[in-house]
Amino acid sequence: MAPLQRRHLARLALLAAATNAQFPGMPGGPPADARPIFKTGKYLGCTVCKLAVEEIWKEALRLREEAPYKKPSEDMYQDSIQQICDPIKDLGEWVAMYDITQSERGAPLKMEKQEYMCECRRECRTIQKACENIINEHMEDMAESLYKRDASTLEKFSNRVCTKWAEACPSKTPKTYLHPNEHFMPLDEEMWRMRRMQDVINDQAKKHKKQPVQFVDPMQSAYFGDDEDFEPDEL
Repeated sequence: MAPLQRRHLARLALLAAATNAQFPGMPGGPPADARPIFKTGKYLGCTVCKLAVEEIWKEALRLREEAPYKKPSEDMYQDSIQQICDPIKDLGEWVAMYDITQSERGAPLKMEKQEYMCECRRECRTIQKACENIINEHMEDMAESLYKRDASTLEKFSNRVCTKWAEACPSKTPKTYLHPNEHFMPLDEEMWRMRRMQDVINDQAKKHKKQPVQFVDPMQSAYFGDDEDFEPDEL
């Protein structure tokens, strides 16, 4: 994250900690997220799993350098893993950095990393959902494995999580499948700050049993792509 963004977040955290009243905005909590493309998420499971595990591994290495006595607790690992699929959290920003592409019907689905984060629409939520389906189920096992340090390399840890536990790898795109492509829309910095502020304040509201807030986002409910044939139970 850029230093400017970190300074903004520091100010937001102070603001959230200092306020006990509801921040100006619309009551009732955050707006509904864009709907994932469930079939695409299913066929991207292996790729998403490996990317998520790589982020978890990097964070584990960081914790081992910064934790007291360089020995993170199992709970510290689990707290980090809980954030890894959420694009509004620091550890989940990678989710909003990828564009899903497919050259033609039946061709392999690819995730191409972009220079900037995107507006989290259908493709972003697809990556998030695919990540959550795998990570949430195996979170405790991953935290325990990292705590015991029983996987000596990222490759071994990734194979354990994605192939053995989640059985997400290998995955193959059916010859008949065509991904409903969505334009990658770079994230507006002002909107990013607004969402991060909302997230920080709502974390505090939840902690102190206060009412959550919602900031106006005219693009939040914009769903790109065709909804037909994409049912939640297919992922």
